[in-house]
Amino acid sequence: MLDTLIVGAEVIDGTGAPRAPRSVGIEAGRIVTFPPRERPAARRVVRAEGALLTPGLIDPHSHSDWSVLGNRDALSTIHQGVTTEVVGNCGVTHAPISGRDAETSAAALAAFGYTGEIAWRTFAEYLDAVHDGGTAQNLVWFVGHTALRRAAQLDAEERGADLGGALERRLREALEAGAIGFTTGLEYGDGRFAAPEELRRLAEVVAEVDGMYASHIRNRDSSLAEAVDEFFSIVRAGGLRAQLSHLNVRSGTGAAPGAWERAVERLEAERARGTEVLADMTPYPDGIGLATGLLPEWLLRDGLAEAARGLRDPEVRERVRADSDRYWRFLHRGEWHRARLTVSPATPALEGLSFPEITEITGKDEWDSLFDMLAAAGAEMGSVQLIGELFTERHVAEAVAHERFLLGVDGFTSRRDGPLGRRTRHPLFFQGHTHFLAHHALATGTLSLEQAVHKMTGAVAEHFRIAGRGRVRDGAQADLVLFDPERLAGADTLRLPEGDADAARHVWGNGIPVVEEGRSTGSRPGRRLGRSRA
Repeated sequence: MLDTLIVGAEVIDGTGAPRAPRSVGIEAGRIVTFPPRERPAARRVVRAEGALLTPGLIDPHSHSDWSVLGNRDALSTIHQGVTTEVVGNCGVTHAPISGRDAETSAAALAAFGYTGEIAWRTFAEYLDAVHDGGTAQNLVWFVGHTALRRAAQLDAEERGADLGGALERRLREALEAGAIGFTTGLEYGDGRFAAPEELRRLAEVVAEVDGMYASHIRNRDSSLAEAVDEFFSIVRAGGLRAQLSHLNVRSGTGAAPGAWERAVERLEAERARGTEVLADMTPYPDGIGLATGLLPEWLLRDGLAEAARGLRDPEVRERVRADSDRYWRFLHRGEWHRARLTVSPATPALEGLSFPEITEITGKDEWDSLFDMLAAAGAEMGSVQLIGELFTERHVAEAVAHERFLLGVDGFTSRRDGPLGRRTRHPLFFQGHTHFLAHHALATGTLSLEQAVHKMTGAVAEHFRIAGRGRVRDGAQADLVLFDPERLAGADTLRLPEGDADAARHVWGNGIPVVEEGRSTGSRPGRRLGRSRA
């Protein structure tokens, strides 16, 4: 007897094929399919006439490792039908760490709702800390280069070790723990200081386990072509499968005409040479960013605490103002109306405000207001986040429609209460995934609903080798979502919803109900997925 039988739904199976009626059962956590009129015995029958049944959505570029410890029920993402997230992106993970950095990590995680002890040091211990407490969603882990580099630097200082050797040792430890590869964030953090040769050496280590490389590349405006060249030099050093993270061009920041098109042509050329590489794109013209990305390298070389002290000096501030044409270059050009503060541990009262609104409160201009909050954050300034109007609607649609782009949100799972609720006042966090379906498929026809689901399920599972997921087919893991089409169409809005997304009426993770009739069950059936885990 089946555990559950879903009858009456139109099934979009994750392959890109047209929807078709089918009965779908769940037995011991696996999918069993039947002709639409067949009704095998089941302990529970879900009548789904008029609904759409899809595989559980898979986010190929998530930062939910920042917030999962404060939101194990993954409320904002589970309610959108997201059952698996690929995390550890942009080089930023909270392991490995040294004892000297535990306090800084604790403060950073507190901004995302976690106030527990930082008892882990290795990447393996960190994964145990996350998964031993249970998660609603499955997680596929990368390890971040910034974390690796910081830990390796301290290893080198304390043990007199070679930095390159320490980096390789730390990376091997993470791979043994189940990381599928490593990621970089080369516009900020320690990634700025990493020479291409350092990254190529790490790629060779990842090649030993047939792993992956994903990168927030070094530049996405005036030097996009050079940054893409660097990305592929690293990929080729290890012969790696790869993900070019959010390959997009920020509006009004100096990219040459046609730069994005040429970058995509380069991606196609590399695929023709045999490289397994894809890119990803976000659903909105808005996106999140790290405030430290605006700061020059000379200020950051001695660490964040020292940089914070430097920002208290008026002369240093003037130098930084003059040397700020990087990352979100539109701010250097004075377009502060495009930026809003989202996370600021030292000045939480300003979170959610645009910078023109902040200046009205502080009585200072935008740069000094930003410098004040970074200085006040001290060693925690890496936690200060912004959200900005980054892309044009046309550019978003171009990338979303392109066959080589997966659809990720570049956000993190949130909730409506607590620190996360205060710091995620943007629809990106609560309906970014459903916005792909509602806006780009149902409303504008940028792509078909079947294509959109494929880019959010089967295509992601295939590229990241996530075994047994991303398809509605016999024997697959029962990660499933039952959408109400009318409610789904209503997600085509830029307004923050009053509650959690409600289009996903039922969500199953590994065969266990995590959402029923639009309400979280509190179940945490999520698994730790990786190279050796399925």
